[in-house]
Amino acid sequence: MKKVLLIQPNMKVATSGQRIIYPPMGIMYIAAVLEKGGYEVAIYDCQTESLDFEAEYVDGYVEGGVPMDEIRQRIVDFGPDCIGLSCNFAVMASNMVETARLIKEIDPSIPVVVGGNHVTSMADEVMEEPSIDYLIRGEGEYALTALLKALETGKAMDDVPGLIWRDSGRVRVNRENPYIHDLDALPFPAWHLFPFEKYSKLYKPHTVTWGDAKAMPTVLTSRGCGGKCVFCASNKTMGYKFRSRSLDKVFEEVQWLKEKYGIDQLMVIDDNFTQDKKRAKEFCDRYIKDKIDLKIHFLVFALWCMDEELIDKFHAMGCKSMGVAIESGVQEVLTKVVKKPLKLTRAIELIKYMRTKNIHITGSFVIGFPGETLHDIRRTLYMANYSGLFDSREIYFATPVPGSELYRTCVEEGFLSDDFSYNTVEVVKSNISTHDFTPKDIDVILEADRTHHLIKSDPAHILRYISGVRQRKSYIFFKVLIETSKMFIKYDFFKMKEVYP
Repeated sequence: MKKVLLIQPNMKVATSGQRIIYPPMGIMYIAAVLEKGGYEVAIYDCQTESLDFEAEYVDGYVEGGVPMDEIRQRIVDFGPDCIGLSCNFAVMASNMVETARLIKEIDPSIPVVVGGNHVTSMADEVMEEPSIDYLIRGEGEYALTALLKALETGKAMDDVPGLIWRDSGRVRVNRENPYIHDLDALPFPAWHLFPFEKYSKLYKPHTVTWGDAKAMPTVLTSRGCGGKCVFCASNKTMGYKFRSRSLDKVFEEVQWLKEKYGIDQLMVIDDNFTQDKKRAKEFCDRYIKDKIDLKIHFLVFALWCMDEELIDKFHAMGCKSMGVAIESGVQEVLTKVVKKPLKLTRAIELIKYMRTKNIHITGSFVIGFPGETLHDIRRTLYMANYSGLFDSREIYFATPVPGSELYRTCVEEGFLSDDFSYNTVEVVKSNISTHDFTPKDIDVILEADRTHHLIKSDPAHILRYISGVRQRKSYIFFKVLIETSKMFIKYDFFKMKEVYP
């Protein structure tokens, strides 16, 4: 057990035509720990490597992946003693299984270990696949090391935390995998094993929040989020308790990345960077004091963890745009349905304060939750488009991701659509049907909102936008036109208003 290959499988996603590529931070951390323990490690990130190949677009989905023959060759060339497969997202699950079966075709004796958020959430189902030998729940850095030691020495697997394994055909479940509290003890991610040059040359911007950002390294300064939003499943691996790295370690890593790769941009990918407001303020002060000459990006900010002083500090460090997660424009939906600890009155105060700083604000909204009505959804869309709070907005469907409370509710209440498959679950596809609406109803509303927004932004091309609806959504074309017309009549002609919150 001296050579370990870590693979991030292919991923199939619903998209407007842009492949989504993220550096695989999870297996990069694991690789760094294994190297420190004396193992020879290689990473094969199929998502980044797929940039060498043409993507396949089928029924609104893009398969961003590497041909299986290429994966086979990489495995044969490296000759691993053990292979770990990362599966953080449900849309990777079928590709993970396909890769596991390929490994067993090459050499049945190679142990196949899987980990990540999806397999942690769906462990029982994943272990039904015979080509998978071991499953690690939760954080994998120390647990995989313990598993490799057990495989090397022939000792029993019972003491490996978080491990699910087969013992004479019977599936065994070990004790829980404790969270890593001393994050400073972890080495920096193994960027030297990631094809950064290819990532940098072939990457294209793909989200509103990142704007014109080019390919950049990502840095994780903390783990865990105290929010309990029903659509989120990250707590399955990272937990609810906020755990942070020291700022000394964080800025040492930032400086190292800058010197090593000559970067001029950086993405902080914490689940909730601002949960510890005092630490977030200290980060901003340190960033300014150390004169970090980098354009820095953050994932969507949690407004319930922010205040005016923190906004001032972000502005002082050069932050020109912020993505803020609102989710719903109806307080009752936020509190009782989404279970997001956000007060709209306070959120609006903070957003208005951001506007005084000339910060570009992108509002993020989610529609189609069980317990939400069509009237609630229309109020949310009004807030996104007419409140004057946002410079841009992102609107998604409520997505029943395995491991989330939303998924559990949909399964228990029978709310999943007839054609639901978590292999194609995406935030741009409705999968929920309740007593108040069907997936088609939500699809009509969101498509009408999109068309309404485009026509208002550029009325000269109204015929092109209408034609686009017919091409994309022919089965609901007339309903979309009717809904779009209603929006224009209600909000633009009669100037009807909603009051928030």
